[in-house]
Amino acid sequence: MTSVPTKNVASSAEQGAILFRRRRRNRILGLTLPGSMWLLIFFALPMFFVLRTSFNSFADAQIIQDFTFDNFKLVFSEYLYAKVLLKSLLTGLVVTVICLVLGYPVAHFIARKARGNREILFLGLIIPFWTSLVVRTYAWKILLGTNGVLNYHLMDFGIIDAPLKMLFTTSAVIIGLVHIFLPFMILPLYASIENLDTSLEEAAQDMGATRIQTFMKVVVPLTMPGIATGCMLTFLMTVNSFLTPNILGGPSDAMISNVIQSEFFGTFNWPFGSALSIVFLLFALGFVFVYNQVFDLDSEEDK
Repeated sequence: MTSVPTKNVASSAEQGAILFRRRRRNRILGLTLPGSMWLLIFFALPMFFVLRTSFNSFADAQIIQDFTFDNFKLVFSEYLYAKVLLKSLLTGLVVTVICLVLGYPVAHFIARKARGNREILFLGLIIPFWTSLVVRTYAWKILLGTNGVLNYHLMDFGIIDAPLKMLFTTSAVIIGLVHIFLPFMILPLYASIENLDTSLEEAAQDMGATRIQTFMKVVVPLTMPGIATGCMLTFLMTVNSFLTPNILGGPSDAMISNVIQSEFFGTFNWPFGSALSIVFLLFALGFVFVYNQVFDLDSEEDK
């Protein structure tokens, strides 16, 4: 006698659960659809065309529609492109290390010492983004030029007798890149340091640890997520830089983005430029994969 109502209740509950999952799925689809369409139209489809172009041939200043791996073979067989790629990686590594060394004390100071002036300091980090990247880069060109501000004052104070060659050098490129990407290192570091429980540092010092030992064995390991995120952002953006090496660097300071640009708009060898782009994209994806495997921050938090 009671089995029919029980079945009806179970059936209604099951239908309700199905309806809830359907509404939830439709809500998620509605929220993600605009972003997904944007990525599909402005990223996935262009990258597909770049990938298809990389298999074409280039002869007599004309693109020949065929299917060949010669462009990718040239990328890995020509010493020049390997040298440029290595130069880009080394520059990215140097800039990342400098940003980490300079950014960690700043982030620690903002998170722990400057609570009353935190908004002003954050404003100082954000203000450079209000100015065009071109303007900021050309400002360094004015400062570091042979007749620039820095050389003028060094000679005016009698420190040097002749202008120093600072522009169109690797040092100028590194200075410009550090200036541009330092905020991208500071912000993730600040987030990690701000979320760190100060009682852990106090406990370490109560147990006899010095300030340096506390910093190296407590603060640094617990803020590793911020360090890893900041380093990944800075490194990837540095090795992909185009404008700063183009303005502040010389011919020997060209990075992989400059070479890709010259292949597209200098020699108009679009197939080879596309192959370079694909290889560099795969490298960036590989770097992100290694980053996830080494740090595996989500898994550590779940544990």
